[in-house]
Amino acid sequence: MPKLQSLTQGKIIKIFQSNGFKQVRSRKHITFKKTDFNGKVRTTWVPHHKKITLFVTKYIIRQTGKSREEFY
Repeated sequence: MPKLQSLTQGKIIKIFQSNGFKQVRSRKHITFKKTDFNGKVRTTWVPHHKKITLFVTKYIIRQTGKSREEFY
């Protein structure tokens, strides 16, 4: 398995949109929401930076409940 690396903001946004997340707000961060099939609302954000650090990428993966493989 390849090593997880920091990603660009655009790449993370594309991953969210392809997984059904909708942009709901854009201030200091871009906020995304998605309602799961069981009714649970998942909310996450992406900072306005060209490159998103590895620490923030890992935090986003935990918030969204997605697998790490989707973020390579």
